[in-house]
Amino acid sequence: MAGHAHDKESPSPTRPDGRPGAVAAPGPTTMTVTGAATVYAVPDEAVITFVVESDGVEPGVSMSANAAEVEKVLARLSAEGVGGAETQTANVNVYPIRTYDPKTGQESLAGYRSQNTVVVRLRGSDMQAKAGRLLSAGLEAGATGVSGPAWRLRDETQVVAEALRQAAANAKIKADSLAEAQGMRVGEVMAMREGSGDPAAGVGSRDVVYAKMAAAGVPDLPISAGTLDVAVTVTVT
Repeated sequence: MAGHAHDKESPSPTRPDGRPGAVAAPGPTTMTVTGAATVYAVPDEAVITFVVESDGVEPGVSMSANAAEVEKVLARLSAEGVGGAETQTANVNVYPIRTYDPKTGQESLAGYRSQNTVVVRLRGSDMQAKAGRLLSAGLEAGATGVSGPAWRLRDETQVVAEALRQAAANAKIKADSLAEAQGMRVGEVMAMREGSGDPAAGVGSRDVVYAKMAAAGVPDLPISAGTLDVAVTVTVT
C-alpha cells in the first residue's frame, strides 16, 4: 500500500547545489501488512481407510489370501449399508518378509506379505454414526489396520472466499493503524498475495491408527465430526 503524508505547507524546493529550483518529488512510501482469518465449517464428508494384510509362502499364495480377506471386509461394509460407489480399493503391494538371525548375521526369506487398502467415503447426515460402526465392522471382518475418519469439505470454495474477505479486511485495519500512527493515510494497493492451506480438523476430529485387534467384540467407536478450521492469510503492499 502506498502511503501519503497529510498536506502541509513546505518551503520552496532547492536543488542539490543549494540554488532555488525544481527538484524531483519523493516517491510514495510503501508498507506491507499481513491479514489473517479463520473460518469454521462443518465437514460434509468422512474418509476411512482400512488396511488388509495377508502372508504366504509365495507371492501368489499371499495375494490369493489377501483377496479373500478383502472380499470379507467389503461384504461386511456392504452389510453395514456402504454402497459400491462409496468404496475404493487401492495401493496393492506385495513384498518379501525377511528375518534376521543375530547369531549368523544373515537374513533369510520367510515368505511374502500382500497388502491392500480399502477407502470408504461417507456423506450425509448419518455419516458420524455410520463412521463409528464401520471402524468396528472393518476390524471384525479382518482388517489389520484402520485410520480415520478424516473429515473434509467436498467444496470449500465459499468458505475459503469468506476467509479471504475477512483476512483482507484485517490487513486493511492494520494498514490504517500504522499509517495513522505516522501521520499518513493509506493509498492504493500495489500488490496482494494469498496464503492458505487445506482445511484442518478442529474439535472432535479423529485421525488414529489401530493395531490389529481381536476379530470379535470390537465395540462401536464414538465419533464426532466437530468443525474444520479454514485459515488463510493475505499479504498486501
